[in-house]
Amino acid sequence: MSTDKFPTYIALVVEDDASGLAILSVMLRRIGVRTVMERFARDAVDRAKKMTKVDMIFLDLGLPDGDGYEVLAQIKQDPALRAVPTIAVTARDASTEMPKAQAAGFDGFLGKPLNRNRFPDQIRRIMEGEGVWEIYN
Repeated sequence: MSTDKFPTYIALVVEDDASGLAILSVMLRRIGVRTVMERFARDAVDRAKKMTKVDMIFLDLGLPDGDGYEVLAQIKQDPALRAVPTIAVTARDASTEMPKAQAAGFDGFLGKPLNRNRFPDQIRRIMEGEGVWEIYN
């Protein structure tokens, strides 16, 4: 898959931190992926259901009104959303969170800060069905 397909993609970004939300959204838009943003766990699944199309979900693990793992459980229970690649994005300790995210059923893990040079390839790999489990280095 080449990056020319990126403009056909729409991502839901669930992130409460304004700077984290802006960075991820800008990185996605820079490669042509359209974004829909949500700041609250309680509204994330409803937002995804209302989207005409959702190709990938980036989910912060630490949201002020809920836990990213709880949101993932709701996504995986919904027949319309369960196949959508859902990626954990967090600044939490990767040695603890990455195995927990894998066990919970996330499709990938991107540690903050995100690497803008690797990001396009990470998105390509995610959309090809590959699990991307990486931290910044």
